[in-house]
Amino acid sequence: MTKRTLRSFWTEDRAAISPLYAVGILALVAVSGVGFDYGRLMALDSELQNAADQAALAAVTQLDGNDDAMIRARDAANNTFATAASAYVNETRFANDARVTAATDTRPITSLTFRFFDDYSDDTLGAEVVDDDEGAQAQVVEVTVNNRQVFYALTPVVGALNSGPVIGRALAGLESATCEVAPMFFCLPKDGAGGNILNFPTDPDIGRELRLHLRNNASETFTPGNFGFLDVPYGDTNDKNRKLGLNESLAGCFESKPDQETEPGSRTPMGNSLNSRLDIFISPIQPNQCDSDGNYCPSENAKKDWVNRQIVNNNVVSPSCAAKPSSAWMRYSAVTSPVVPNPGYPDDASFTGIVGNGVWSPTTWMATQNAIYGTSYSLSDIPDENGNGSISRYEAFIWERDTATDLLTAKVVAVGPNGSAPGNNRKYIYCAYPNPVEATPVPATDDQKDRRILTVGAVACEDGYPNGSKPVRILRWVDLFVVRPVNGSSDTEFFTEIIGPARKANGDSGFQYFGRKKAVLIR
Repeated sequence: MTKRTLRSFWTEDRAAISPLYAVGILALVAVSGVGFDYGRLMALDSELQNAADQAALAAVTQLDGNDDAMIRARDAANNTFATAASAYVNETRFANDARVTAATDTRPITSLTFRFFDDYSDDTLGAEVVDDDEGAQAQVVEVTVNNRQVFYALTPVVGALNSGPVIGRALAGLESATCEVAPMFFCLPKDGAGGNILNFPTDPDIGRELRLHLRNNASETFTPGNFGFLDVPYGDTNDKNRKLGLNESLAGCFESKPDQETEPGSRTPMGNSLNSRLDIFISPIQPNQCDSDGNYCPSENAKKDWVNRQIVNNNVVSPSCAAKPSSAWMRYSAVTSPVVPNPGYPDDASFTGIVGNGVWSPTTWMATQNAIYGTSYSLSDIPDENGNGSISRYEAFIWERDTATDLLTAKVVAVGPNGSAPGNNRKYIYCAYPNPVEATPVPATDDQKDRRILTVGAVACEDGYPNGSKPVRILRWVDLFVVRPVNGSSDTEFFTEIIGPARKANGDSGFQYFGRKKAVLIR
C-alpha cells in the first residue's frame, strides 16, 4: 500500500459513525432487555398480589366466631382461588420458573400460606391464633402467595440471572355494623357434652320456650341462657338502663367491631322498660314516655298471664274492669283464692336447662279463652304458618292480633268472695287487659316488627358470662316472642318463645341485615 493510500484511508470520514453504532447498540439492547424484564417482574408482582388479595378476602368471610372458622377460611381460599381445577383459579402469565407443558402447568397459583390473628388495631396485629380448635378467636387473616420467580430473558447475561423469590401478601379483616336490634344478648345453651350448641336455634327449636335469666352478681355461677345488655348508641343518657323499651326498628345502624361490647346496667329499669311492650308501666317507666317514634309503646296485642287486682263493693253483682289497670299486677297463678284461669299463653310442660320441650296445650288455651270471652273459636281457625302441624303461641298471638280482636278486650276473669278485700263490704276482682289501654300501641308493618318480637344476639359465652363492659362474639341474631313479662323479682326470669333466625319485618331473610359484616383489605 502506498503512502498516499494510507493517508487517504486515515482521513476518510464517510463511515465514521458505524463503529459508534456497533458499540452503542450493545448498550441499547442491554437497557431494553432490563426494561422488558423489569416490566415482566412488575406484572408478576401484580398477579401475585391480586391472588393474595382475593384469597384473603375469601378467607376472612369465614371468620364468624365458630370453632372451625380457620379450617373453613383456608378451604374457602384454596378451593376457589388456588386449585388448578377451579374455574376461578388465579394464574400467572409472567413467571417462567418452570416449563409449562400439557403435563405440568405452572401458571395456576396454588400455593398459599395462612396466618390468623385475634385483633388488629392502631396498625398493630394482635396475638397469632395457631390452633385450629381456637378458630373462634380469629378475626384477621394474612395470606401469602408463595415464591414465584422470573428468569431474565433479554438481559446481557441471557437467562443466567433471575428475580429471586417474588411473593404476594395481603391482610384482611371484617368491618361490622349492628342494625335495628334490641340491645340484648343471651348466652347459648350447651349440649350434653359441655360444648356450646353453636347452631342454636335450629328448625326443631321453633316454638319452644326459652327461659332467660338475668345474671345478678359476679358471684353467681355462669349458666347458658343468662342474658345481658349490649352497648348500643340508642336514645340519650337517661335511656342507658331502659333501652329494652326503645323502638329498634327506627334505631338505624352503628359501627361495631367483630366483637360487640356489652353494657352492664340496673336490671329493674331494663325489665320495666321491656314490660312496656306489654302495656305494663312500672316506675321509672311511665305511659307518657310512649312517643311518636314508638319508644316505650305496647304491641297491639298485650295478652299476658298477669291479672290486675281491683276492689269493688260486695253488692256489685256483675263487676267490670276499670278503664285502666291499677298498680296491683300479679301472675294469675299467684292468686290462691279464687282460682284464676290463665288469661295469657301457657308455658312449656317441661324444660331441659333453659329450653322448653315445646309442648304446651293450645286446646286448653283455646277452651280457656272461649270460656272467658264467651266465644266459640277452634284451633282450626288459626293458620299454621310454620306448616309443622301444630300451633305455636306466636301463631296464636298473630291470629288474635289480626283476626280475633274480640279476644283482646278488658275482661273480669275471676271474682273473689265477699269480704276478701280489706273491709267486709268489698271484694277483689281480677282483670285481664289484653288490649293496650295505658299507651297507644304500635302496629306491625312491613317496616316495623311487632313490639313483642325481640331481635336478640346469640353469644357463645365460652369463657363465662361477661362481667362489666366486655367484648362478646355474636354468632347470629334470633327473633324471640315475649310470652310473659319480666316478673320483677331479684331473680329475674324472662320467658320467650323461639320464632327462629332473625328476619326482616316483611319476612325477608335477615342475612347481612341485623349484623352486617364486610370483608375489607387492611393492607
